[in-house]
Amino acid sequence: MSFTIYMIIINTSFWLILNYGVAYGSRLLPKGMFQKNFFFKERSFESSLYKSLRIKKWKDKLPAMNATLKNLQDKLTPDYLDKLIMQTYYAEFGHLTIAVLGFLCIVVNPNEYFLMAFSCSIVNFFIHLPFYLIQRYNRPRLINVRFRKGYSSTTS
Repeated sequence: MSFTIYMIIINTSFWLILNYGVAYGSRLLPKGMFQKNFFFKERSFESSLYKSLRIKKWKDKLPAMNATLKNLQDKLTPDYLDKLIMQTYYAEFGHLTIAVLGFLCIVVNPNEYFLMAFSCSIVNFFIHLPFYLIQRYNRPRLINVRFRKGYSSTTS
């Protein structure tokens, strides 16, 4: 087997394991890791950032891979809202983790492939960044919907 084919297999495996591994692994983490954690709270500057990025206009144009988000129910029950909110935690954690750990691609490649590996890592980062931002944008709005409906929850 030629070195090029070997590197294609290594890199394809790396990206598949990273993406699917993080997506699966994030679901195994305790919910308490997300709930009331300072990292996941909305910051004061975020609202103006989202307005300047016009996130409201383009967020629904990106693909949603989770069935919970694709098939929004007409009647928003407390359990359903909690499930949606929890999904934003998982997705935020997953997209940010994949964006950052994608730079490990540089480590699994020989030095002569540095430029290719670095380029792939940068592209990966910018692919995951909008999805990460969408989760941070949506969660406070879902929490507000739950609050306006008078529901209390354990997922905020």
